[in-house]
Amino acid sequence: MTLLDKVDLLVEHHLFDSQNSLRMAAYRSLLAMRPELKAELAILLYSQEEVSLGRAAELAGLSREEFKDLLNARGIERRIYSAGADDVAADVALLLGEP
Repeated sequence: MTLLDKVDLLVEHHLFDSQNSLRMAAYRSLLAMRPELKAELAILLYSQEEVSLGRAAELAGLSREEFKDLLNARGIERRIYSAGADDVAADVALLLGEP
């Protein structure tokens, strides 16, 4: 029986609502067992410009200054985050109380 078969079996027997809920539980368990992966994931997301420095620090469970130090230790250059037009429009709508 393959790993995917076992996953399907757990879902079929209603131990998880869906494959996605099982994946999320497995992901949370992995990060609990290997907390250093939080920082690695945060660095990858930051390096790929998927998240800002502040969000990456939050994901890593570090302060901004600690995350900056980690980037410096890894030789990763910090960058200025620039939100896209959609992000800015959503933020403005939120501030103005618009749906």
